[in-house]
Amino acid sequence: METREAAVAGSFYPRDKKQLEKMLCGFFKGLREEKKSGCIVSPHAGYVYSGGIAALAFNSLQETDCFVVLGPNHTGLGEPISVSDAGEWETPLGRVPVAGAEREKLLGALGIEADGLAHIQEHSIEVQLPFLQHCFRGFKILPITIGTQRLQDLLELGNALAELKGKVSVIASSDFSHFVPLETAKKNDLMAIKKITALDVEGFHGMVMRERMSICGSAPIAGAMQYCRKAGYKSGRLLGYGTSASATGDSESVVGYAAIKFEKQASRKEV
Repeated sequence: METREAAVAGSFYPRDKKQLEKMLCGFFKGLREEKKSGCIVSPHAGYVYSGGIAALAFNSLQETDCFVVLGPNHTGLGEPISVSDAGEWETPLGRVPVAGAEREKLLGALGIEADGLAHIQEHSIEVQLPFLQHCFRGFKILPITIGTQRLQDLLELGNALAELKGKVSVIASSDFSHFVPLETAKKNDLMAIKKITALDVEGFHGMVMRERMSICGSAPIAGAMQYCRKAGYKSGRLLGYGTSASATGDSESVVGYAAIKFEKQASRKEV
């Protein structure tokens, strides 16, 4: 069984197991109970920058047998839609098996083959796994990197995910605005989030393309939104928003982070 070894332990998050567990406990300390959701958006930056926001998303995530993790392809390697060919993924907290049956069904639906190249150095999925390991036990994952912005491909992926049998939950891994002034990041990100929480896939995708927004995981978000539309979700809710300025003190060039969950009922007032 091929193991996808951790690529960014020691840089994006601690390599030491005890230090990592302590950091994760700190992120979740004091969080209020949230109604659980089968689909979330979570950031993937270094934990010192976005870990607190990510915890807000995972605090609302529904326990399941298989977590589908959609991440952007930062490296440009591999296929446009790359479903991991590994048998398991490893982090300092242990190994997580890949859901073989769900993988084969998804590959068949999309008419593609499994691919490992896109996952070798990609961090966007890996950084989500310690959060899953902290919150849950006895689960499998289906890691998918997306290197295409073609709307039809993203709609087809969302449709295929909605056809998976059994219990699945979906995580869209994305940071928001990159390296712009704080006020610009807030303005642009909240405009995009309004489209996301309305489950307006076409409007969100069109805005990102037209405005050249630097939302690195816009494709995973769009795929997750289409999954939600097919799976009976009605809206999304912003759980928290922040930027790198909180950690760096630099408000001239920030990266934005958002925690969003999707709901099968009318949305409540955002926080």
